[in-house]
Amino acid sequence: MNRMIAAMVVLAGTTACATNLADEPAEAFQARVEGAIAATDTAQLAALAEARCQPLATEARSLCYEDYFLSLADSHRVRLALGALERLGDSQKEVEGGGHGYTHVIGIRAWKPGDDVGEVFRSCTSLYQSGCFHGVIQSYLTATGEVDSARTAAMCDEIAPYGTDNFLRFQCLHGIGHGLEMAWNWDLPRALGGCDWLASEWDRRSCYGGAIMENAVASAPGGHHTAARALENTGDDHGAASAGAMDHSHPGADGAMAMEPIAFKMRDSTDALYPCNALDERYQPSCFLGHGGILLGHSGYDWGKAATECDRLADYNRMLCYTSLGTNAAGNTVLDTRRSIELCNEGHPDWRRWCFVGVVKNFIDVSADPQDGIDFCNAMEAGDNRMGCFEAVGEQLTVLHFGDTETRSAICAVTGDGEGRCRTGARLPVKIPPEALPPGGA
Repeated sequence: MNRMIAAMVVLAGTTACATNLADEPAEAFQARVEGAIAATDTAQLAALAEARCQPLATEARSLCYEDYFLSLADSHRVRLALGALERLGDSQKEVEGGGHGYTHVIGIRAWKPGDDVGEVFRSCTSLYQSGCFHGVIQSYLTATGEVDSARTAAMCDEIAPYGTDNFLRFQCLHGIGHGLEMAWNWDLPRALGGCDWLASEWDRRSCYGGAIMENAVASAPGGHHTAARALENTGDDHGAASAGAMDHSHPGADGAMAMEPIAFKMRDSTDALYPCNALDERYQPSCFLGHGGILLGHSGYDWGKAATECDRLADYNRMLCYTSLGTNAAGNTVLDTRRSIELCNEGHPDWRRWCFVGVVKNFIDVSADPQDGIDFCNAMEAGDNRMGCFEAVGEQLTVLHFGDTETRSAICAVTGDGEGRCRTGARLPVKIPPEALPPGGA
């Protein structure tokens, strides 16, 4: 019996959440699946996923959910899979916390050779930091085991030409970084060099971030997709334990690639700032912006200790390092406003503002809704950190609403006393209060 089908989670009745389906025969699950897909009932799909996988031990539970969404994403059912995942995340914080990884899985399965990559890409949503978009590009780039520079450089121009939808363009470029890292067997310097095929600095940096994220997530304890096999060659303390649990490849990627020795060590248990400090200087800012997860792993998720490592860096990279800690604070607390603020406050008083920037941008990235970021800023203590938070909201608006100054202006207007800083971040003219004007007007 195919392991994927055997591990599948499917639906049947409305009482699924009250039933333990972990031991139900695979054939019975398969019959339930067909009915569930026909009904397109995401609530039932989520309920049966919970009933089948949640009773399992932690590692098996994660694999169970992953295989379920792999199967559900087949036959262009991307929106159905994402809808079920969102419902499941609403009831299971553990699933919500790992949502970005699950959306990657859905995207990887969604595209198959012969499909129009742009059409499949646009079938994704922004759920859980848009991982589905990234997975589609990963699958497309790794389908043959060969990466063509011209095709890579032109891909996002076809999917989301510059100036049309910068949100989608960013997701495509970020996905290229993930895909290059996978296609080239997690050789981070090589993947970053592949990003340099792209024409503009903005495009290249968007791609760098994807490659760096893939390196960090793939090398984490428990692994990430097919990368876990490569961990055996990293020298990381967790490699051997992770590899056995995650030794399963996904369609679209050549599973044999992960079996080859990798030339670049993905992380170093003796150096908290590695691999960023081992990269060419032009890649280091992007690396430190995505380094928080590795840094926190070294510190045992002690934000104060991790911030102390950031404090070893020169000012610009220090700022980016703190921003990355904020991104991780939002993710690790599953967007808990109070707890995220507490974690950022463990950093140096002069630099914690950048941690808040990372938090608020993550809040918006997860939902693509700027109101989530505005609510976070409003919960902060009054002062410059709070104003910096509103400026970060404005910066996110330039991605979400590129070219639409009216929408950016209208959103900034609801931030109250943060409007001016929001407008600065959103690249809008800052309104001058009437009391600041000279007599007789401007």
